[in-house]
Amino acid sequence: MDETDKPAATDKVHLTNSRIQQILALPVSEKRQLAQTGSRELRAILVRDSNTQVQEAVLDSPRITEVEIVAFAKSPKISSVLLRKIATNRAWLKNYQVRLALVNNPMTPLPLALKLVTTLRDADLAVLAKSKGLPEELLVAAERTAAQRAPATPQQAKEEKRSKSRYQEIQDLPVPEKVKLAMSGDKEARSILIKDSNKQIQEAVLDSPRITEQEIVAVANSRNVGEELLRKIATNRDWMKNYQVRLALANNPKTPLSVGLRLIGTLMISDLKRLSKSKGVSSVLTAAANRVLIKKGVK
Repeated sequence: MDETDKPAATDKVHLTNSRIQQILALPVSEKRQLAQTGSRELRAILVRDSNTQVQEAVLDSPRITEVEIVAFAKSPKISSVLLRKIATNRAWLKNYQVRLALVNNPMTPLPLALKLVTTLRDADLAVLAKSKGLPEELLVAAERTAAQRAPATPQQAKEEKRSKSRYQEIQDLPVPEKVKLAMSGDKEARSILIKDSNKQIQEAVLDSPRITEQEIVAVANSRNVGEELLRKIATNRDWMKNYQVRLALANNPKTPLSVGLRLIGTLMISDLKRLSKSKGVSSVLTAAANRVLIKKGVK
């Protein structure tokens, strides 16, 4: 193709379908050059090219506008590689519409979307929390962010102050006193001590005769406890009779894999389906969940 055959680098150019196909058939090197110097319409075509280098050349174009970046960030047809490139560009992220589009795009890598969700406005958080087709973790993060921004009532402020002082009071205790409190204290004390860095104190919480199954479910769900504590729960026959305890352990990435694999066969089909698609646990576990579903004749 000589110079007269190449599309003009002007934003007023209109491309027919045959011309589009002709452009897409060009060698990668020529498409990269067009991505850098071509028109806005050309960039809209080339950003969906199958070659990643061509796509990235579009974003690297000195002629690209923030309006285009917003459009690309919204598009579910854009690859996650390109969305990651947009999401790591500080200059583009200053544009609120870019951040909003990225969070609402199901193709945006989840860790990046979760970082951006806290920068959204309250009205957009409310809409996001009710969205369909987005990861559940993102919807939960939207709800949590909105809740954290809500102004505290005088009663809530009073309770928070009391909670902070109780926390500090317990943190200042020597280890033997913490162990004693873990065994004989109330639910609030146990909720504080289960997060202590000392394993002896954590185990004392589980050994408390006052601990409830509801608390055990909460510990089994927690990503902040070590696998030793989760293994201790899994070896308690009484606790393992509780379905919610077994479900929590199976879905907790901190649970030892051998324990998780033993629990799969005890789960309900609906929970097995969710586990088989989970990205938060080992692929070995999701594969095992799939095998159980197949054995049960569930597609």
